[in-house]
Amino acid sequence: MPRPFTRKLPAHHGCFSYARIPGHETTGAPAGVTYRLFRRDQAGALHAETRNFHPGCSRHLVAAELNVARHQLRNTVDEIDLALMGVV
Repeated sequence: MPRPFTRKLPAHHGCFSYARIPGHETTGAPAGVTYRLFRRDQAGALHAETRNFHPGCSRHLVAAELNVARHQLRNTVDEIDLALMGVV
């Protein structure tokens, strides 16, 4: 039986944070979970990536997909930061 996910709110310090939001159980079956990854650019604007997972996903798959999302978010914000600095 999979472990239930608990809610985790973003930590509001530093430039990277994430939130974990469990889905609602409407039929009695375990619900999925949503991860929201946040990062601020040099101007202070907030950027986010969201990933949804169904209850049957393995932890390995979730971790791998979140790693990809984190890198996508980092690359996006880094491009914005370089443009703000006038490098690109």
